[in-house]
Amino acid sequence: MPPAADPARSVDAGGDSRLVTKFYALQATRSTGFVSPVFALFVLRDVTFAEFGVLSAVLGVVVVGGEVPTGYVGDRYGRKTSLALSVAFTVVSLLGFVVAQGFVPYLLLYVLWAFALTFASGSVDAWLYELLEERLSADRYTTIRGRGASVMRLTSVVTMVGGGALYVVDPVYPFLAAAALSALGLVVLWSMPESRGGDTAGRGVERNRQVGPREALEVVRHDLTAPPLRWLALYAGLFFAVVSAATSYVQPVAEAAVRDGLDAASVELLGTALPLGLLLGLLYASFTAVSAVASYYAGDVEARVGLSRTLLLVPLATAGLLVAPRFVPLLAFPMFVALKGSWALLFPMVSGRLNDGLGSTGRATALSAFSMLYQLAKVPLVLAAGVVAGGMGPTAATALLGGVFLVGATVAWAVGGPVARPASETA
Repeated sequence: MPPAADPARSVDAGGDSRLVTKFYALQATRSTGFVSPVFALFVLRDVTFAEFGVLSAVLGVVVVGGEVPTGYVGDRYGRKTSLALSVAFTVVSLLGFVVAQGFVPYLLLYVLWAFALTFASGSVDAWLYELLEERLSADRYTTIRGRGASVMRLTSVVTMVGGGALYVVDPVYPFLAAAALSALGLVVLWSMPESRGGDTAGRGVERNRQVGPREALEVVRHDLTAPPLRWLALYAGLFFAVVSAATSYVQPVAEAAVRDGLDAASVELLGTALPLGLLLGLLYASFTAVSAVASYYAGDVEARVGLSRTLLLVPLATAGLLVAPRFVPLLAFPMFVALKGSWALLFPMVSGRLNDGLGSTGRATALSAFSMLYQLAKVPLVLAAGVVAGGMGPTAATALLGGVFLVGATVAWAVGGPVARPASETA
């Protein structure tokens, strides 16, 4: 048993509190809020919807395939090195979008962006855990990690509005601002210590490092195919894949909703017409705020409503809203809220139930396998959605994704029964 945390070693006082403050600052620099609201609109100026789907698919494939080699860099050369590479690749890719035009240059930048994601994946959490274990208390990990996520979301709320406004002035300005913010991460990172990586953390990292696509499939076969986890993994994995794919079309769908459902000039704030870029910034900021609230109350919703009911009602309602804008354009806006809110609400619940149903041996492997599962499921979805969007418009693409989930959910509930229903809910 680890020794009990010393109350005197508060993260709010003493020299080590600076470590936590710097971690929060680092999380703020990792926000991509400047470009999030306008990214798809920016890219779609130079590529078709089908090509946009291919770019999204390539991003997913590289992220899945890059987890193992980039994880090895973190294990071999240190967490800070891995994070520094992530920041550097992020800055270079953001600046690349300023000058790139056409499908092939964007493809190269998407690959670079994917590696930026994988170099940070896992390293941030492992690094923070090890630093807290060495300097403060590992018992503080959940609190500090959660607050760090809140700092990132708050930063995103502000920068999303700023990014939308900058896009109106010049479409490249949000990318320059995002690159500058990300570059500050190198300064913060340089001032922070490297973790020594104790034996316990090392064994945990080793388990994660061994997870590749082939190993993940083995874990899925052995650990995630027995009920009730089998249907939970398939059902939730399909839902997260659909939501992730549909999120790529928020911006073109919003543009279509404004064009077809509203007079763009009638979207006003204090009597001033809002340009599309600024409107998207405000929308994304509101979605981020909704996701923060949904994530915060996930435990309360699960306790009061139950996981099975929540997994039935929330995904089905979200899928229905994915179809709705095809017929009523203005329903795109509640669809956007549902996309962000449903993910934030359900992911902690699903992760918790998977943890409850897995043994301590291979837990990290199984969770990584689940992540790879929905990332891989996303690939054919974004390809199909890209083709449909190119021929019939972006609302047809989201309708397709909603329909795919509704069919899959019907099969899962008909064949598998209630998803991961605990004994307390079956009485």
